[in-house]
Amino acid sequence: YCGLLFRHEGWPLCIHEKIVVQLASIDWQILKPGDFYLQVVPYLKKSPRIVLKCLARDKHNVEEVVIPEVSYTSIFTLEWLSTFNGERMGIALENCLLTTDDKIFRVPWDQVVNPEFINKPKIIENTPQFSEALVNGVCTSPVPQEDLTSDLE
Repeated sequence: YCGLLFRHEGWPLCIHEKIVVQLASIDWQILKPGDFYLQVVPYLKKSPRIVLKCLARDKHNVEEVVIPEVSYTSIFTLEWLSTFNGERMGIALENCLLTTDDKIFRVPWDQVVNPEFINKPKIIENTPQFSEALVNGVCTSPVPQEDLTSDLE
């Protein structure tokens, strides 16, 4: 998403006021078949881990799956969830639970992984200027000033 401004600057961790990656557990009784949420959890004395939590097959417990660190760069894609669903038994997961201070939202995963942008994507031509825009996968091109002020409302 090099050179684009997100409408919700916290994406993918949050979408406006809705939190995508939780810091605390959600009441398991809210989970329905096909629902899941992502949570950051402590892991021994190492870096925290991201886990996926969903309703267990018995519908009375929570299944918790540690997401491998190598998957972190692809979590927020349709392909990641499709692969995850293909490797597990039971009902396919499709809705991610997002939270605010006092509400929980059941959001289809395809809406979570497709961010909205303030500025419209431009067609990028194959020029030497573009090759300088990405250095080790990090965007180094400044966003034009007119893109910063347009549509901030």
